[in-house]
Amino acid sequence: MHLRTPCRVSEKTLNLEYHSQMISSSGPKALNTGPVLIFGASGLLGSRVFSSFSSAFETYGTFFKSSFTPTAKMLELDATDKLKVRQLVINLKPSRIINCLGLTNVEDCEKRPEASWKLNAEIPIFLSRLSMEISADFVQISTDHFHSELKMPRSESTFMTGINHYGFTKLSADKTILQENPAALILRTNFFGYSSKVDKSILNFAITAFNLDQQIYGFEDVIFSPVGVSEIAKFLSSEHSKEIYGLLNFVTDNPISKYDFLKLVGDIMGYSGANVERSSISSSDLTVRRPNYLALSPARLFNDLGYPIPSLRAMLENEIQRHR
Repeated sequence: MHLRTPCRVSEKTLNLEYHSQMISSSGPKALNTGPVLIFGASGLLGSRVFSSFSSAFETYGTFFKSSFTPTAKMLELDATDKLKVRQLVINLKPSRIINCLGLTNVEDCEKRPEASWKLNAEIPIFLSRLSMEISADFVQISTDHFHSELKMPRSESTFMTGINHYGFTKLSADKTILQENPAALILRTNFFGYSSKVDKSILNFAITAFNLDQQIYGFEDVIFSPVGVSEIAKFLSSEHSKEIYGLLNFVTDNPISKYDFLKLVGDIMGYSGANVERSSISSSDLTVRRPNYLALSPARLFNDLGYPIPSLRAMLENEIQRHR
C-alpha cells in the first residue's frame, strides 16, 4: 500500500473514526536474535529507552540534528530517507525496532501538515513494514491526544477520533500498523521527564519557572494520566513487553488536571502552590482545537500483565531528583 502525504486535510478528514481492535495478550514474536534498534534515541523518551536497553542488550540508536555525537552505537540518520533507513535495518537485522520519533508540537503539526504526516504516520508505518520483512518485533510510541465522548479513563477499545493534525496522523499510524502487523505493540501514553538536553517538556518548564519564582498557569479543565519516561523505558526493556501486542495504555491510574500536576511538582520541590494560577483551555488563546479529556485506563496493563506502576508522586520525585 502506497501512502501519500496529504497536503491539506479537511475538517471532515480530521474526524477520522477508528475503533481499536487488536488487544490480544500474545501474538507472533520476533524470530531473529539481533540487536535492538531505537529510532529517535536523542529525545526525552528515546534517550531513556536507549540507556535502559544498552545496560543489558546490544543496542543501536538513531538521531538527527541534535547535540549528540555519533558513535558506533548512536548513529546520525535522517529517518525520512527511506533508502538509508532500509539499508540500516537490513544491515543490522534487529530483533526489535522501537520508534520514538514524532512531531509532537500541536501547532507545528497544523502549520506543517506534510512534515506531520511524514514523521507521525508515514515513517512509523514504513518501520513497521520493515520489521515484518526481517521478522522483528515493532514498538510504536503513540499518544493519548484523541477525542472521545467518554469522560472517564478510556480503554484500548474505546471509540476515539483525531480532531487536529497531530491526533489525525498518530491515529492513522495506529490504525494501519494494527491492521498490518500482528507482532506490533503500540503504547498509548503521555509521558514526562527531566532532561538537561531536552528543554521542551512540561516538567522542565515547571522546574525552571519555580526556580526563577515565576508564576505559571495550569489548565484545570485538561485531564490526563501521565507517566514518567523511566517507567516506559523500564517496561520496554523487561520481559513483560514481549508478552503482549496490539494496543496498550501505559499510564498512571491517577488522572489529574494540568493545574494539579503543576501544583504537585511545586509541592515536591518545596515551593508553594501559589505560583500556579488556574486557567482554562476553553478561554485560552490556543488556535488549534485540542481534546481536553485525555485520561486513559491502565486496566489491561495492571490486570492482564500484572504490571505495577509507581504512584505519580513517586515518579515525579524520581525525575526531579535528576535535576538536583
